[in-house]
Amino acid sequence: MDWGILENETEGVRIAGDKMLTKRQYSILSFYVENRGTYVSSNELAAMFDISVRTVKNELKIVRDFCDSYSSFVLDILAGKGTRLCVLDDAAFEKDMEILRKKTLQLSCNTKNRVHSVMKMLMDATGYVSKYTLTETFYISESTLYHALNEIKKLLKQYDLALVHKTNLGYKIEGREIDKRMCIAKNEINDESTDHFALSEDVSDIYNVVADVFFKYHYQINEQTIQNITAHIALTLRRVRKGHFIEQQMEQDMPDSTEYQISSEILTRFLTRYRIKKQYMLNEINLLTQTILGKLDYSRNDHLQKEVNDFINDSFLYIRNKFCVNFEPAESLKLFLALHLVPLIYRIKSGTQLNNMMAPEIKQSFPLAYDIALYFTLLIKERFHLNVSADEISYLSLYFNYGLENIHLGNSAKKILIITSLRKSETVLLRHKILTWFPNQIAEITFITGDNDDFDTEDYDAIFSTDRNSEKYKGGITLISIFPDEKDFEKINLAINGYTDTDSILEKFSEDCYFYGEVKDKEEILDIICRNAIEKYKLDDEFLEVIKAREQITSSYFGNCIAVPHPLTPFSDETFVSLGVLKKPIAWDKNHNVRVVMLVSIEKNNPKAFQFWYYMSTFVRNEELLQNFFKKPSFLRFTEILKISLEKDFD
Repeated sequence: MDWGILENETEGVRIAGDKMLTKRQYSILSFYVENRGTYVSSNELAAMFDISVRTVKNELKIVRDFCDSYSSFVLDILAGKGTRLCVLDDAAFEKDMEILRKKTLQLSCNTKNRVHSVMKMLMDATGYVSKYTLTETFYISESTLYHALNEIKKLLKQYDLALVHKTNLGYKIEGREIDKRMCIAKNEINDESTDHFALSEDVSDIYNVVADVFFKYHYQINEQTIQNITAHIALTLRRVRKGHFIEQQMEQDMPDSTEYQISSEILTRFLTRYRIKKQYMLNEINLLTQTILGKLDYSRNDHLQKEVNDFINDSFLYIRNKFCVNFEPAESLKLFLALHLVPLIYRIKSGTQLNNMMAPEIKQSFPLAYDIALYFTLLIKERFHLNVSADEISYLSLYFNYGLENIHLGNSAKKILIITSLRKSETVLLRHKILTWFPNQIAEITFITGDNDDFDTEDYDAIFSTDRNSEKYKGGITLISIFPDEKDFEKINLAINGYTDTDSILEKFSEDCYFYGEVKDKEEILDIICRNAIEKYKLDDEFLEVIKAREQITSSYFGNCIAVPHPLTPFSDETFVSLGVLKKPIAWDKNHNVRVVMLVSIEKNNPKAFQFWYYMSTFVRNEELLQNFFKKPSFLRFTEILKISLEKDFD
């Protein structure tokens, strides 16, 4: 559990009462939480944290004092064995850990994060916030608070806002709501640090409503604009939920415009549930109308947003080439990444990358998504010269897993070609409509202009055109509207309308690639299982170097004493597993020992093959079956245990 505490190992923070812990002390406690029930000696801790045994003992004394504040767990000492964390009440322990996690996430922020966190609380408040509330909420001293408030004052001046103070009441931000929203949008003052992924579905819902309404009115809109409008509405909903509304009417001559009608329909779908006054609703509609008309700019950085959109398009091509996964149909994924990457770039530049206590679990649960996210961050480094932290990679993994869940990887998915005069940025609504009509059925939609004859009809399952002169093309090309209706749906449907059992998984394992015995270290077992694979599947000798190169980027430890080394991108012509089972555990990385090493290689140029990861991740997380296997670690027993794990997936 990485709670992501302070950057400075000696800097203290207040958590429970007046008790203070440093980053290193939190790391020690975090280690005991992860390894609860296991005794760890002072010598082992000293080696792990690269400090003296004497220092370990001093640190442990402080950590034990800290733990006395909790009744759900205790640090137990046994002479000759060491110290272990014992859980006394499972339910209370989980609650305590969740509370502690939230507190430490708040405490981990540096000056810029702290300023934004304090300002967010003040922005959300409908009245004054007392000094006591601020210091207790963020567990900071008065002097630290005053420093943050001074920084807030400087920032607010840029938006005609003021931080006011009243004795016995506290602090409040005064100014127009429109200026507050501009400040929030421009400075990324959002809920991301405390509820990072929960908003994704909300944003997806907003995006779908926005796209559907613009489509209904046959209103042309490009990709960047629809992203900005989605972000605008998300901010509007957040402010309305907190009881903050636009006070003033905007322009009064817009009700007859198409933009006003679009705004009214979009916001009516979202805001009616909050029972706000009619005047406030009209103000919000007018504000959104101005945003659509381009008279109000909420975008953070137009140039950077365009660069990010171009980068995502390019990276999807690279990911498709490397992983044989086409994310084009996962339009929500592109939206999420577009809204996530700009703040991420600012966080990296300012040294405020987010922590993620669930990073190990995410890596274990979504192995393919994690590898794609890892590759994606290598592309970020190449394009923007920025290094993404391991915790931020885990957040990106969630987005890519969302994308994987919303695309179809089977052979039945269709490839579609559309000939159109629309610019690439203007195809967003047409693409959205087709993908909405045919979820999980479309593998690829390609758009080309009418003067492009360089395509082969045999490469596509269906070809459509929005141009009336499409008859100049040979072959069966179906004419559809750029705003297709039900008749077009019937045309499209007429034109376009994995692994199947346990044996198809088991055949990826071979007794020729099964090793059981003792090895001295990680290097030796990798050499053995890679050599077995090279001989069995006639691979190039560089296969071992490819595996080691991936391992150098980040550990392939998955949990339950299992490591799953694999190439970063598909390498072999067929999918296989080379298995190593050890009589005695060996050290795999700094914090973990392993008894099973499953070298997995996914075949090239077959998207369906990536489904193999799902079945493997289900198996390696089943501790009961693994312990059963260790009682009789033969290849036959392994296949029997694996078959039991797979049966529920192929009922």
